[in-house]
Amino acid sequence: MENQNEQKEQKPKRVEELKNFPFKTFSELKKASTEGVANVGVDRGVALQWAQNGIYSSSWLRTQALFLAFLPFIAAIGFIIYAIATKSWLLLLALPVLLICFFIFHPSSAMIFGFIRSGLIGLVFIGLAWSLISGIGWLTALTITLAVIWYAQRTIYRKAINGLTLAVLEHEDLLCLLWSGRALNIGFYNGNSYWSDWKTEDGQNIHYDDKK
Repeated sequence: MENQNEQKEQKPKRVEELKNFPFKTFSELKKASTEGVANVGVDRGVALQWAQNGIYSSSWLRTQALFLAFLPFIAAIGFIIYAIATKSWLLLLALPVLLICFFIFHPSSAMIFGFIRSGLIGLVFIGLAWSLISGIGWLTALTITLAVIWYAQRTIYRKAINGLTLAVLEHEDLLCLLWSGRALNIGFYNGNSYWSDWKTEDGQNIHYDDKK
């Protein structure tokens, strides 16, 4: 009985053992990815956490992830130092704006704020260009800080996701782990997408029946 329970608890390590996976073998997935027929998507939160902890990531990627995580705070500290050095005390009133933008510039906020987020990012760079042309120091400091916050938020997740995606296409056991943990999906060029417990085909969401 104990051996049977252990076998049931063993996690899949090969694509052939996965439930509801859209490919029969790992080699088929790699071929489809190379040809651009399908692409692997991973959970951004998992990707970032693993990159920062050096799990399936190089030391260089981990260093970049850690640096980018602290970069917004470094930029904010630099902004405060500028305000104090120039005795522009009113600039300190902009600190709540930096905090709000930190959350709005997060990639996951794109689905919540949509065009508002895109418009705000556009205004930041328009303001930066205008401040450089006009020589407005306080506006340059503010917009550079906001631009750095946006860049750090955007880049850290891109690097983490790209790093984990490459690792998934090299390690079959990692793919199985993420698929079983609902942290991975497969998307096709025709718009169909597949997860471990549901799929989207022809614009329709279909949840798998666990009983079958």
